[in-house]
Amino acid sequence: MKGNEVTFLNRKLLATIAAFLFIVGLAACSSSDDYTPPPPPPVVDDTPPDSDGDGVADDDDAFPDDPDESVDTDGDGVGDNGDNCPESENAGQEDSDANGAGDACDAMPLVYSAAGNLDGGSDNGVSYTGQTARLVLQEKLKDYMEDLVEQEGEFDTVSAGLRFYVTGDGVDDVNHGFTTKGGDPVTPGPTYADISSGKNLNGKIAGGNLSGGGETGKLINDEFFGWETGMDSTPLPIELVYLWMDALATEATDGQDPTITVADGSEVNIASPMISKEDVHYRQLIQKFLSVAVNFSQGANDYLQTDFGSESALAQYKDKTYSTGAHKFDEGFGYYGASRDLNDYTDDEAAGKGGRPEYGNGYYDSNGDGLIDLTSEFVFGHAQNCAKRDRKKNAEGVAYTDFSKDAMDAFMIGRRIVENAEAAGELTDAANEALQAQIKIAATTWEKCIAATVVHYINDVSADMAEFSNGAFADRGNFVNLAKHWGEMKGFALGLQFSPLSPFRDGSTGKSVTDLKRALELMGDAPMLPDGSQNGQATNAASAADAIDKYLSDLAEARTIFAEAYEFDSEVVPIW
Repeated sequence: MKGNEVTFLNRKLLATIAAFLFIVGLAACSSSDDYTPPPPPPVVDDTPPDSDGDGVADDDDAFPDDPDESVDTDGDGVGDNGDNCPESENAGQEDSDANGAGDACDAMPLVYSAAGNLDGGSDNGVSYTGQTARLVLQEKLKDYMEDLVEQEGEFDTVSAGLRFYVTGDGVDDVNHGFTTKGGDPVTPGPTYADISSGKNLNGKIAGGNLSGGGETGKLINDEFFGWETGMDSTPLPIELVYLWMDALATEATDGQDPTITVADGSEVNIASPMISKEDVHYRQLIQKFLSVAVNFSQGANDYLQTDFGSESALAQYKDKTYSTGAHKFDEGFGYYGASRDLNDYTDDEAAGKGGRPEYGNGYYDSNGDGLIDLTSEFVFGHAQNCAKRDRKKNAEGVAYTDFSKDAMDAFMIGRRIVENAEAAGELTDAANEALQAQIKIAATTWEKCIAATVVHYINDVSADMAEFSNGAFADRGNFVNLAKHWGEMKGFALGLQFSPLSPFRDGSTGKSVTDLKRALELMGDAPMLPDGSQNGQATNAASAADAIDKYLSDLAEARTIFAEAYEFDSEVVPIW
C-alpha cells in the first residue's frame, strides 16, 4: 500500500509540473508579438563640461564661453592670448606706443632719447642742433636789446645790430657768449657754428623772410592778424618784427629821454630805450613774438605735421643713422626747449626758481662732464614757461596743472613710436593713430602753456593798472612793470594763431578764430595809460577813470575767452 501511494504522489507531482510548464509555454507563445524588452541600463558620462569646446573644462577655464582664451595669469580679466601684458595687471590694455606690448610691461622712456636704426647704426639717433642755435640767437638778441644805451644818430648801427640776430648774416664765426644763471660753462661753443652752422630766424618765421624765401606757406589760411598799427592790409610776422626793431632803434638813437608824470607830481625819465613814451616795451614784444612766430609755429605747424609714415620720412636722413621723419620730430621737440631729462626736474627747478642746487638754475649737468650742453641739459623758453605755470597750487598743495610733464611725456612717447617705425621700416595704421594722439597732446599742451602765460600777464597788467594814482603812474617802477607785462601778454597772445591743432581752429571748446581775433583786439596795440590815453590817442570816454575801467573790462573779457577756449580751471585763472 505504501509503495503504491508514493508512486501515485510522484506521478501527481510530475503531472502538475508538466501542466504548469504547458500553461507557461502557451502564455509565451500567445504574447510574443507584444513583448518589449526592458531598456539597457543608462551609460554614465563623467567627462567634465567644456562649454566653448576649447579642450579646457569649464571649472578650469577662466573664460568658459570663449574658445580662444582659457588662462588669465595676472587676473585682470583679459586672457593671456589677447593680453598685451599677460603677467602684469592692465585691464585697460594701454599701449601708448602701439608696439603690441602694454605700458604695464613696456615702460615708457624716462628721457627724450632714441637709437639710430639705419645704416648699421645703434648710436644716439636724436639731433636738433639747428633749433638750439636759434634758441641761443633769440637769447642773445634779448641781451643785445637790454644792453642798448642812447646812441644819438646811430640808427643804422643799432638797426643792423638787431637784424644780425634775425638774418644770421656772418653769424657762424661769431662767439655766442651764452652764459648760464649760475655761471657754469656751456657747450657747444664758442661760436654759433659750433652749435650749428648757417642758422637764422627770418628763414623760419611763419610767412617767410620778405624775399620770397623761408616759411612762406606756414601762415594758416594765409592770414596774420592781431596788430594794426604801422601794418598794411596783408601783414607778415617778419614785417611786424622789423617794425618793432625800427621803433626800438629810433628810441635808442633819437637823443631823447622822455619823461613821465608820477603820483607825487614829479617828472621822471623813462631811462630805457627799450620802452616808448606810450609804454610799449619793444624788447618784450620782439622776444616773445619771435618765440611763438618761429619756435611754436615751426614745432606745431611744421615739424609735428610731418607725414611720418611716408616713404620720404622713413628714408635715411642724409648720411645719418636716423630717418628724415625721426629728425623732423626731434626738431619739433628742439623748439619746445626742454632738457632731455626734464621729468627729473621739479617745477621750481625747470622754471629756474630754486630747488636742488645742481638743478635750481634751470639746467643740470646730467652726463657729469662739467659743462652744460645747450642741446640737451638746458631748459629754454617755452619749456620753462610750462613749468612756471605748473607751480601754482591749490589750498591742499596740489598743482592745478601738470603741463610740463604732459608735454614731455607726449614728446617722449611720440619719439618712441617714430623710432619703432624707423626700425620696422613702416608706420602701421595703429602706430600712426597712436602717434597722432601724442602729437595732439604735445602741441596743444605747449599751446596751453602759452595761453596760460597770456592769462598770467593779463592778471599782471590789471594789477599794474590798479596802482595808478591821481591820473599818474605810482612811480617809474609802475611804468616799467606795465610796459613789461603788457609786452609779454601781447607778444605771446599773437602766437596763438600759429597752430592748426588749436581749440580756436577745431572748435572743440566752442571757440573760433573770431574769438581769438576779438581777444587780441581787446588788448589793443599798446597799454592803457593813467590819463586814459592808449597808443598815443586820447580817450573818448567821459573820463580817464572810465577809460581805464573799460580797458580792465576788456582784459577780463579776453581772459575769459582764453580760459574757456583752453578749459582752464576757474580757480587758477585769476591767480596765475
